[in-house]
Amino acid sequence: MVLRLADDLGTSPDEMRRGDVPKSIQCYMRETGVLEEDAREYIQDLIDKTWKKMNKNEFEPSLLPQTLIEAAINLARMAQFMYKHGDGHSSQDDVMRNRILSFLIKPIPLPCHEESRIIA
Repeated sequence: MVLRLADDLGTSPDEMRRGDVPKSIQCYMRETGVLEEDAREYIQDLIDKTWKKMNKNEFEPSLLPQTLIEAAINLARMAQFMYKHGDGHSSQDDVMRNRILSFLIKPIPLPCHEESRIIA
């Protein structure tokens, strides 16, 4: 659910301009008559509530395998990372590319102290 809703928050304006089908935001606006800003707040609230449920369920006994629960949580994390500042999937800008590289590929520099090195 987080993936779908985060995607809608990030990509909805561009997809609607391209003539794509209505997203959760537009559906909520049509059903309730609220403005887009209010619909976006509602969708973000759904995401927040879903996160609370997932975090709670991660530490409770479950019939589901722990690896499945962890995969769902990681998918939600990835969705929020990709769509937090717009369409992180189909956009061709360097901002997302650099974020992904720094997050997954580039090592974190650590200070090197000569005296702390062990010589074998």
